[in-house]
Amino acid sequence: MSTGTAEPHDSAAGTDHAGAESVPTTPTSPSSQPAAAAPAGAPAAGGASDHPARPAEGQPAPGLGDLRTLGAWMSIRGLLGVVFGLAMVFWPREQLGSPANLGIPVATVDNLLIAYLAAAGVLVLVHGLRTHTDLRTPLMGEAVVVVPALAFLFLAESSAQLRAAVAVWAVLHGLLELWIWRQQRGMRMRSDFAISGAVHLALGVIVLAASSMGALSVFGFTGAAALIVGVFFLVGGYSRRSLARQRAAEEETPV
Repeated sequence: MSTGTAEPHDSAAGTDHAGAESVPTTPTSPSSQPAAAAPAGAPAAGGASDHPARPAEGQPAPGLGDLRTLGAWMSIRGLLGVVFGLAMVFWPREQLGSPANLGIPVATVDNLLIAYLAAAGVLVLVHGLRTHTDLRTPLMGEAVVVVPALAFLFLAESSAQLRAAVAVWAVLHGLLELWIWRQQRGMRMRSDFAISGAVHLALGVIVLAASSMGALSVFGFTGAAALIVGVFFLVGGYSRRSLARQRAAEEETPV
């Protein structure tokens, strides 16, 4: 016979259900859930990957194109300087006045300097137009300073006028080379431009200070400066192109 008393098991169950219903459910924050392990090689969510993104196949890595271009133009300018320097060494001397006085006429030196400066000006002009880096402004400046030097040389009829034209060009060109060196702070192999700037400044000071310097001496000092800078630019250009090839190979190598 039923007494109307609830079974102990049912009461406990009811109590458990009631307690469960009275406890509010706290929503779980997504951040409290353990993060799923990312696949190997995939970048972490919300941050950059451990390795920089590689460029698409067939496209150069950032900065490699500029480095390769600078190396190529430096090599071309260096070759021009070496050729002009060797021409200074092996150019035949003529008898001027007495048999013991061998030299090069002012007109010959004038024409050689015009050819060298015109070729150098064209090279830096084309390089400046083709580059899209901070080197564009000083390179265009180097092309501009060639113009007054060529104008002076076209009008030159004496050694003093040759000296004035070379001195003005050398000093301005040297300052612009030092500007390029300063712009490349933190970059490797930038000392090539410091050496070039120092050599051209020294050339300008020497040619301007020696009031008794003849056409042969002007030609000799200018050719020596071109030869020194040309050798450094040839080595620097080759080094930059080699570095660009090395970095390109590293970019293509799978991690």
